[in-house]
Amino acid sequence: MRRTFQRALAIVFAGTALGLGANAVSPRRIPLLTPPPEPPKAQDTVALKDAEELWKSGTGYFLDARSPSDYAAGHIAGAISLPVEEFDDHFPQIAPLLTPDAPIVAYCDGQECDLSNRLMVRLRQLGYHNVRHLINGWTAWHTAGLLTHAGAQP
Repeated sequence: MRRTFQRALAIVFAGTALGLGANAVSPRRIPLLTPPPEPPKAQDTVALKDAEELWKSGTGYFLDARSPSDYAAGHIAGAISLPVEEFDDHFPQIAPLLTPDAPIVAYCDGQECDLSNRLMVRLRQLGYHNVRHLINGWTAWHTAGLLTHAGAQP
């Protein structure tokens, strides 16, 4: 019994060493420790009140960074679904609607949701400079009693 346990332990250690070694030389290396996320910068976010004013003016675009099923379950009225996880598939249909200087609000759901931030960064890399994200967007908007819609994108 003791000998079996020692062999099992040796196999676990050998497997761990091989895995760590392979990871160290891999071009797609997985970091062993992930750094904590940076807090959002004020210039990258939009307050709910300001987002509501932009929405009422009709001069900006609201982009929902969540999955299509989450979008269909409920979204800010008039928002366009652009799931960041499927950006390359969906962006070509949305790009003709946007201009580089148009005000864009990206949102997702939850205080810790990073999808809208990732969408904002991706759009900025493509030359859209007036993009900000609404933290906890869907919940904040819905809880405030602002206009929402359910269903797939028209």
